[in-house]
Amino acid sequence: MFIGMTEFDGVFNLSVKALDWLMEWNTEAEIASSISKTAQKVVEKLIATPGMTMAHSRDFSRARRLFTLKDGTTVKVLTNPVGVNHVFLADSKEKMIFGGYVGWVHNENFNEALNDIKKEFS
Repeated sequence: MFIGMTEFDGVFNLSVKALDWLMEWNTEAEIASSISKTAQKVVEKLIATPGMTMAHSRDFSRARRLFTLKDGTTVKVLTNPVGVNHVFLADSKEKMIFGGYVGWVHNENFNEALNDIKKEFS
């Protein structure tokens, strides 16, 4: 079957949009060059959370602000399309400090850790 020029243009434009989206999705976040003592304690708590695994920074920009710590560090969260919960810490300049995620089986631990962090550090 022959694709006419109009159909080809539409397919090509869709492909360009898909490639642009893929490039944006796969872009790594800027990483913070320093970390406050508060943020360091929060990172330690997150790492100690059962099931916590380091996350790729590409999801950092899609995470939404959940709360801000006393030192200005932002706690951001994201639930991806398959329901996996992610947490990111951002400094005051929106640079990534930490990124992690837990599998479904550890969602309760994840929520408890976030609640404890909010109570203790915000």
